[in-house]
Amino acid sequence: MRLTLIQPRQNFLYDFAHQERPLSLAQAQTGVREMEEQTFALMEQAPAADLVVTTEAVNFPGLEKQLPVPYGELIREEPLLSRFAAFAKARHCYVAAGHYARDGKGVRNRLTVFDRQGTVAAVYDKVHLAGDEQRSLVAGDRYCVLEADFGRVGLCICWDMQFPEVCRHYALSGARLVICPTWGWESIYAHARAYENGIFVAGAMSVPYKEAIAGIRTPSEVVAPDGCVVAQAAPDAAQQLTMELELNAMEELHTLRMHDRRPETYGMLARWQ
Repeated sequence: MRLTLIQPRQNFLYDFAHQERPLSLAQAQTGVREMEEQTFALMEQAPAADLVVTTEAVNFPGLEKQLPVPYGELIREEPLLSRFAAFAKARHCYVAAGHYARDGKGVRNRLTVFDRQGTVAAVYDKVHLAGDEQRSLVAGDRYCVLEADFGRVGLCICWDMQFPEVCRHYALSGARLVICPTWGWESIYAHARAYENGIFVAGAMSVPYKEAIAGIRTPSEVVAPDGCVVAQAAPDAAQQLTMELELNAMEELHTLRMHDRRPETYGMLARWQ
């Protein structure tokens, strides 16, 4: 299968070093539109693929404490989702779209996957919320495997990758690829998750505001079941990263990681609170 990761450049909404700066309603709306249009421009320029993955929360309006109105009032899912659906149908591909969503309980950090006909094939709400998300968003409580025509794909978002149980759950569920839309791709965790489960892991990162990625964070990348990076985007540019994957490659590594497990000894992992 052919995988494309969309890597946009963040704008002033993501200037987390200056969280004390208030945003007007017009500024927030302008920033959201900029990120949405940049994402679709990158998608339109990308080569044909079986699965296109955006970064997380394409319609992020800024931090709740910076905004003049209640957070939920700025979350608009339409026409955003209709555009993703139309793209999936027109390109005959799957699209994994990261976005903020509203439901009866509040705002969620969501990944909606559209199939080749443009219909919703899977929905995942971020389970592990980080930092300000814990005050502004509602966490999900289940994991989700996409049953695609090219294989099973596990869905997670950003901070989820920090927790080994997530990818282990997906590996045991038959997934051979885990995708992770993110703003903070920390490669040390992704490499470990791929290696310890014998699966592919792919992160769609957004380039930080005003600077190149540095330190533990890395650009969008695909990691093979042996823990090695097989494709990586630039650290300072908006772009698409496309590559061919054989999801059953290195299957012996997955078998090796799973074969000698002793689930009967792992009870504390499930019981601990």
